[in-house]
Amino acid sequence: MNRSYLSSSYLSKITEEEAVGFRDSARTPPMHGGRPPSPSATRGLFDQEYSPVTTTFPSRVHRMRTVSGNREQLSRMTPAPASRRPILPALRRWALNPLLITTGRYHLRSLSTLLIWLLTLWTLVNYLLPAGRIMTETQSPSKNAFGWIASPWKIKPKAPIIPTPYYPEPPARPGDTFNSPNRLYRAFRPVDGPDLPFPRLRPNRFLPSKCLESWFADGEILCGRHQLGPEEMLDITWLWVNGSDARWQKDMQRVRREKGIYSPDHHFRENNELLYSMRSVLQNLPGRLRTFHLITADTAFDVDKDLGLLPHQAIKELEQAAKEEFQLSPSEERRLADQGTDSINKRTVRSAFSLDARAGGQIPDSAGRELAQSDPIVSDRLKAWLNSTWRVAQAPHWLSYDMIDLSSPKHPLHSLYINPTTAKPAEAAHLYFNSHPSLKYAGHSEIFHLPSRPPVPGASPTSLQDHKREEDTWRQDALPNFNSMAIESRIGFLWGLGDVSLSFNDDFFILKPHAVSDFYSPLYGAVIRFDQGYYQQVKPLLDKAWINDAGEVGGLYHANWLLSQRFPRRLRPYFAHVPKVITRGLHHEATIMFADAINAAAQRQFRELSIGEGSVQMQWLISSMRVERWREALLWTWIVAKVGSAPQWQHEETGERLDGHVGSWGDEARREVRDLFGMSDQDDDVIKIEVHRGERWTLEEDRMKAHFQGAGWEAPKATEFLFSSMDGHMPPILKPSQSTATNDQCTFDLERCLGPFWSRQETVSADDMFKRLAFANPSCGDCLIMTLVTASGPLGLSAVFPPREATFRNHVDAENDHIDYVSPPHLPLTSTWQEADFSLDNVLRETSLPQEEVNLREWSMKLLSRYLYVSGKSNSHFHMAKSPRHVQTVFHMIDSNKDVALLGFNDDIEEGYEETRALMLNWFQSRWPRKMIWERD
Repeated sequence: MNRSYLSSSYLSKITEEEAVGFRDSARTPPMHGGRPPSPSATRGLFDQEYSPVTTTFPSRVHRMRTVSGNREQLSRMTPAPASRRPILPALRRWALNPLLITTGRYHLRSLSTLLIWLLTLWTLVNYLLPAGRIMTETQSPSKNAFGWIASPWKIKPKAPIIPTPYYPEPPARPGDTFNSPNRLYRAFRPVDGPDLPFPRLRPNRFLPSKCLESWFADGEILCGRHQLGPEEMLDITWLWVNGSDARWQKDMQRVRREKGIYSPDHHFRENNELLYSMRSVLQNLPGRLRTFHLITADTAFDVDKDLGLLPHQAIKELEQAAKEEFQLSPSEERRLADQGTDSINKRTVRSAFSLDARAGGQIPDSAGRELAQSDPIVSDRLKAWLNSTWRVAQAPHWLSYDMIDLSSPKHPLHSLYINPTTAKPAEAAHLYFNSHPSLKYAGHSEIFHLPSRPPVPGASPTSLQDHKREEDTWRQDALPNFNSMAIESRIGFLWGLGDVSLSFNDDFFILKPHAVSDFYSPLYGAVIRFDQGYYQQVKPLLDKAWINDAGEVGGLYHANWLLSQRFPRRLRPYFAHVPKVITRGLHHEATIMFADAINAAAQRQFRELSIGEGSVQMQWLISSMRVERWREALLWTWIVAKVGSAPQWQHEETGERLDGHVGSWGDEARREVRDLFGMSDQDDDVIKIEVHRGERWTLEEDRMKAHFQGAGWEAPKATEFLFSSMDGHMPPILKPSQSTATNDQCTFDLERCLGPFWSRQETVSADDMFKRLAFANPSCGDCLIMTLVTASGPLGLSAVFPPREATFRNHVDAENDHIDYVSPPHLPLTSTWQEADFSLDNVLRETSLPQEEVNLREWSMKLLSRYLYVSGKSNSHFHMAKSPRHVQTVFHMIDSNKDVALLGFNDDIEEGYEETRALMLNWFQSRWPRKMIWERD
């Protein structure tokens, strides 16, 4: 039985009546029988099935064959033909004693023997041994520049692969090291799509075990900087389109006519904000940036008008690539073979691009002259390859593509990239010491992928070809796309994206220095800047009136409705209009959990379309989902991993083995509840318990600074932390009339919260008790969290975790239940909580090795590490540019307030467009005058 997908179809025993009070009137989506894929993240050209882990598996796991084992298998040759068998005895005699070669000169016999052995050894190394190599998950077979595998063998790993936190870099595109002849467009060969199943979850960066224990249990860091490792480096993503581009406008008008909708043009005007947005980030996060990712619109390559986009220097490389990668029809292949070479079309024409592409005046006249260059001379094969595979992306007119990566020979710091010890020239010293990031670009077509579906139980998994056909059909309705919310929903599928990234719009700017910890740290997690206004909260509604909303309200409502099917139904806070922290792992969880809704929303080419249940505000959904996944993991750790597994381990104090069934709540669980609430055996008449929030020291300023200093990381420079997940579940936003003390106490009603388990002393499953407290009666779960945090003291969460000796064996049979990938610690990824199976056995079966003895304490801490967060506040401004007078007022206000850290400045110009635009550009230039490495002269 293949368990790449593990079924989690499960119906709770909680009745419909018990769930009344938190469900809304909208229909609940139907339950599915298969479990979404959950092993590691995207596997592409550099991350395929060649990467088994062999050094970390317990001896009981069926290991992959060793190198010697593979050699033995490969050496079993087929018998030689009868006509050649007489030579075999001679070969055997020579192998036993090579010196039997007949010659009168001893030195010639020795030399010939040595040469023959060397030839044999060379043959073994180059043709047989590569097939038996065992590689770790981060290694891959040798490949050339076009992604082809050098070795002809594929070895199917027998042991599961344990993924690493690191995502594969995108393979080099052919001809991509040359600059674009045309400043407005970039011809490129798209990166191939991912392998199946997709996406696969990867672990995030965990603290070392010793640090993990001290941080989560005691709220202290007992590790030095050498154990914690270097500070996180950030990736930044920008969505950008040149809305003034005539070619792009033509596509947009066509789709508008086909769909019968209208959207305002000012949403897409190009005002050169991207240039200054990038400059602002470089200036205020020096040395903390890994990669800039530019995501832009792209269209199909048309050989009749796009040949002029190919760099002349790259033609030879592209011709070779076309021969290796592209096959013509049999008749065309025969015609070329008869001619002896690829036919060459000698016709040279002027570029079909006209100067009207400069509409809006966004590029200098010198760039316009490049639009009329002659096309290169290319073969019919290359033309056919370009027409069938290549795309044309929009390009910022100021971007020099031959200097976006340090590995490029034209990059000013290339010599330092090759040899970091090289003496640094004065003009490069500043850029070198500030670790100038690389820049990568991607077209929409490279990130619009369709997550694979779990197979139907008993049926064969979907083949790559079938999935590709389904994805192509889906993409026909999704591309080209002019809806930023739809595009944002695919950012996590970007090749080479780090686990932690900041999502920018091109009208976001950083105004003062920041540290990485202003956005993320392994200690406190992602920084979420929620809006603290009660009346700004997002409702969990599916209102037909908002389905085709041109703003973001409809997408927010839809996102909260989805969250309220999987987690408790409640109002959730809006977030400030500032850059958002995105972790790729959580993005993948969301795309699996809400696959149908998010895939349908991604097909909405404009927000005004009425497709599905509306758009989905993906960034808000991920941020709010992080809060809910943390709460869920916290409750699960105590209810299921600690109390529900108690019979599996010995009692800490008595050392006696506990009675009862693993995975159930019985007498021992009742003792745990009494101990938690401080109840004695004489308190049987107690029905309700009032809980008061205890004092917490997690966010003490001096303590936080000491933690960052001890780790060798910068403390936040421009963010005030308001609440840490290390203090439990984020309290709800209160009405203006309510006292702040309201959130510091709660009442735990034993009979209402615990049901028959308490009132009739029944034994129930830990899974059902978890659902009852976490979802059916969410206020009970929230109060339980406050109790556990208070019981833990001023720091850490010691009351939550199982004891150190608590373990649980994964009962998956390694011989009969094959698992390809071991996914990181996580809870079920179903779209509703009713269908999820939260039992210990089900959760651990795909997040640990077969028959592995899992330490529940460490596993739970790694689970919580995935969802750490802190609510923060920065001095940020968001403005809609209206007119010349308005922007002058805004700029004067910002210049006179040095505390403003983040700025959003959106084009909503209603009068005096040219004057307003000029004022904006002048102010941008005065704030960020320093050029980036990849800017053209």
